[in-house]
Amino acid sequence: MSRDDGRRDGLMGGRWRAVLFVAVVIGAFIEVSTEHRRYGPLVDMFALAAVGVVGAAAVLGSESAATLARQRDRLAQEPRPSTTVPVCRYVTGPAAPQPRSPRPQPFLRERPTDLSVPRFGDGARAQGYPWLLPERTVQNGIAADEATVGAFTIRAASVIGPGHRCGQPAEPRQDSYRIGRSRDSRYAIVAVADGLSSAAWSDAGATTASSQAVTLLREQIETVGFGGLDVKELYGRIAESVAAHAAGRGVATSHVATVLITAVLAEPDANGVAEAWVAWLGDSSAWMLDPHVPLWRFSAGEAKDRAATVVSNEVAGRLPDAPQLARDHYVTLAPGAALALVTDGIGDAWADPAGNVNEYFANAWRSPVPATRFTADVGFDAPQCLDDRTAVAMWNGGRA
Repeated sequence: MSRDDGRRDGLMGGRWRAVLFVAVVIGAFIEVSTEHRRYGPLVDMFALAAVGVVGAAAVLGSESAATLARQRDRLAQEPRPSTTVPVCRYVTGPAAPQPRSPRPQPFLRERPTDLSVPRFGDGARAQGYPWLLPERTVQNGIAADEATVGAFTIRAASVIGPGHRCGQPAEPRQDSYRIGRSRDSRYAIVAVADGLSSAAWSDAGATTASSQAVTLLREQIETVGFGGLDVKELYGRIAESVAAHAAGRGVATSHVATVLITAVLAEPDANGVAEAWVAWLGDSSAWMLDPHVPLWRFSAGEAKDRAATVVSNEVAGRLPDAPQLARDHYVTLAPGAALALVTDGIGDAWADPAGNVNEYFANAWRSPVPATRFTADVGFDAPQCLDDRTAVAMWNGGRA
C-alpha cells in the first residue's frame, strides 16, 4: 500500500466516525426531550452514556489511525534488505597471500584504580598501569604473613611498587622480609631489607640479608642471650653472606647492595611491658604506635632531610660494603603498643607532614587486622609513592 493510499483510508474512516457521532448526538437529544411515562431518568442517562461512548471511540479511532499512518510512512522510508544471494567462488591453485596484521607492541594503558587499597589525594597514575613481569625469574610481586609469637601478634606484607612493576622493562620487587622466633618462643625476630634501585641484583642481596639476619639472631639469642646482642658482629656476618652471594653470581658487591633493619622482641614482664632491640643500617626505619595517640612515631633508622627541596634517596650505609656503620638501641613497648619495621616506600609517606598517610595507618593498625587487609593497606595509592613497600608490624598483647 502506498503512503497516499494509507492517508486516504485514514481520512475516509475519520469522516464515517464523525457522521456516526453526529447521528448519535441527535438521537440522544430527541430521546432526552421526549417525555416517558416510566423510567424517564434512566432512559435519559443511557442516552447520554451512549453519546460519551461513541465520542470516545471516535477520538481513539482517529488517534489509532494516525499512529498507523505514521508507522506505515516510517516503514516506507526505511531501506529494504537486499534479497540477492551471495555467490561463493572456489579458486584452485595457490592461495593469494593475505596481508598480515602488525604484531601488537607492549604499551602502558591505564585501568580503573584498585578500590581495595586506600587512596590518598589523586593517587599515582602508575598505580593504574598493568603489572608486567621482569625478564628474569624473580621472587613474587607480593608476599604476606601473619603469626603469633608468645604475647606478640605479627602482620607482614611486601608489595612491589608501581614504579617497578609497570616499567619498560619491569623490575623485580627489591624489598624482602623474614620473621622468626627463638626455640622457646620467648623472642620474636624480624628483619626487613630494601635493595638499592641502582644495584642490578639488589633483590638477591635483600633476600640474602633478611634471611641471614633471622638465622644469625637466633644463634646469638641462644649463645649470648637477649642482653648480649652484638650489632657489629651481626651485621659483619650478614655482610659476608651477601658478598659471598655476589661472588657466586660473578658480580661486584655493589650489584647486590641493600639496607637492613632488624628487631628482637622479648616476652613482656609481669606488668605487660616488653623490651625490643632494634638495629639498622640505611634508610629503612622503625616506628612506634601508642594505642592512645593516632600517629606512628619515628624510632630508628637513617632519617631523611624533609626540609630539603629535593629529598635524596642516597644512603650512607649499606651492605655488604659498610657493615661497621650499623647502629642499635633498645625500646620498650607498653601493653597494646606496636612496633613496625618498614622500608622507605612506607617510611617516606609516614614522615611526610603534608599528607595524612601516617594518621590513616595509625587508625587502621591501632590493633591487628587480617593479613589480607594489612596487605591491601601496604599497597596504598598516593602521589609520587612509586617504590616497593614493606611493613612488619608487631603488637604487644601483654596484659594492660
